[in-house]
Amino acid sequence: MKYEGGLGLRPLKEVNQVSCLKLIWRILSTHSLWVNWIKVYLIRKGSLWMIKDNTQSGSWMWRKILKSREMAKHFYKVEVGNGRGTSFWYEMWNPMGRLKEVAGEGSHIDMGILMNAKVEDCLNHRKRHHRIQILNRIEMEIEKFKDNSNEEADIPLWKNEKGKYKRKFSTKSTWLSIREKHQPCYWHQAIWFKHATPKFSVVTWIAIRGRLATGDRMRNWNGAADISCVLCREPLETLYHLFFECPYSAQVWEALTKGILHDQYTVDWERIIRMLVESPNWSRLQMFTMRYVLQATVHTIWRERNRRRHGEDAVPAEVMIRRLDKNVRNQFTVVQRRGDKEYREGMSFWFGTRG
Repeated sequence: MKYEGGLGLRPLKEVNQVSCLKLIWRILSTHSLWVNWIKVYLIRKGSLWMIKDNTQSGSWMWRKILKSREMAKHFYKVEVGNGRGTSFWYEMWNPMGRLKEVAGEGSHIDMGILMNAKVEDCLNHRKRHHRIQILNRIEMEIEKFKDNSNEEADIPLWKNEKGKYKRKFSTKSTWLSIREKHQPCYWHQAIWFKHATPKFSVVTWIAIRGRLATGDRMRNWNGAADISCVLCREPLETLYHLFFECPYSAQVWEALTKGILHDQYTVDWERIIRMLVESPNWSRLQMFTMRYVLQATVHTIWRERNRRRHGEDAVPAEVMIRRLDKNVRNQFTVVQRRGDKEYREGMSFWFGTRG
């Protein structure tokens, strides 16, 4: 999730897990040609829940599906009608839960109900009295089913991320339930915002996470690496130095933002990021402009730094400022063409800050 500091992309491992859960849902709730084939040739007379994980029948994908059953148990539930399609022991059709897990091994012998029995089969069950209290509770659930059974088909249900059971499978909701969660970060709004340029956002995202290959990080990988700043020859290049304590980058940053920030102007990286998130007195136009200028500047300075490290000619700060100024103007032109009234005055605002 972007608000947790990520790129908003779903990990393939989690996507694959959701896909397996969806196939289990289809086996349990639909009657397609594929599902019918699975039931005839792989499940046969038993239940999906009774097949052993180490079975050698079926394909690799089938065995992968079987390994996902334990997770599926936490999502699947049946609103029982006639009980013909619901496993008595393995599926959750009553308030007690999955009876095999509740009552334990050997309980089917005490109850006199086969392990592969359907809920419908207990209509002919003769009530017994047991020494074990949990079995007496199961007997009560059977009596409730007998009183409320009808000819309507069982309704399969799937739990969403809010804990409510629905009649449809939702890929998004299931993924939200199983995904690995992280602490929310305060700076995501400064990276991902409307009308941002993707390549600028990605480089700034890498920078704000401290993952750019600056000199201090390269020193940890290779002790013989040149860790100095190629823009000003500072002995140690760090993220905070490059953005924007370096005289070269500070000159560019000051020319672009001092007219907007005024007495709030700073070259401190952490303070800049805080301002782009927590400045309540800024207008939406001012906030957008500062966020966009930051990303464009970070991307351009990082690119210039890499060019110089690869032996290319240096670009003077004055030229860099003109390029960034033109870039911001072009972005406002694009926004105006899209008809966004919120930033319609952006060009005149930018001209005003640049003098």
